[in-house]
Amino acid sequence: MTPSGEDDAPDAPDYLERVSRPYRAAMQLERAVCCLLLVATFSVIFLQVVTRYVFSSPLPWTEEVARFLLVWLTFAAAGYVTARRLHISVDLLMAGLGRRLAVAVDTFAMLVVVLVAGSMTVAAFGAAGEATTHAPATGLPVSVIYLAGFIGFGLMLAHSLFNIYVNVRHPREVPKAMDSVEKEGI
Repeated sequence: MTPSGEDDAPDAPDYLERVSRPYRAAMQLERAVCCLLLVATFSVIFLQVVTRYVFSSPLPWTEEVARFLLVWLTFAAAGYVTARRLHISVDLLMAGLGRRLAVAVDTFAMLVVVLVAGSMTVAAFGAAGEATTHAPATGLPVSVIYLAGFIGFGLMLAHSLFNIYVNVRHPREVPKAMDSVEKEGI
């Protein structure tokens, strides 16, 4: 806890989570999905190792399922990390700026993310709609992979827009530049 009574833990609720129940519920759902995907990925890889090296009879589908799960985990976590403002950034430069200028630079960076994530969301949706092939081992449509990109970039887009809202309407609630470094444990 900080002297002001706020929690400094990496999963401490930010401003929007404190004031909006639906947003808090969405963040909890995102976190749960990421955790489930991580556990599922680990479990499938563990199963692959056991069947390959203990029983000398690997299951043909585990490698492909693990790859699909890892792609989904990556994109789901990208949205969650965007909401938490924990993406890799040059925080040392921002720490030297005044508060108002730092918020302005952060807002500009979020606008760039909105543009890129928006275009990638559209592209991933198009790719998912046009994909006609199937994965060889599982028979799953390849569009499942592109759908992960659509959802992940869509989450990044939404969370970046929410972050811009906080920057503009509630600039005092924007975390200081070095706060994310401390949350990451660097």
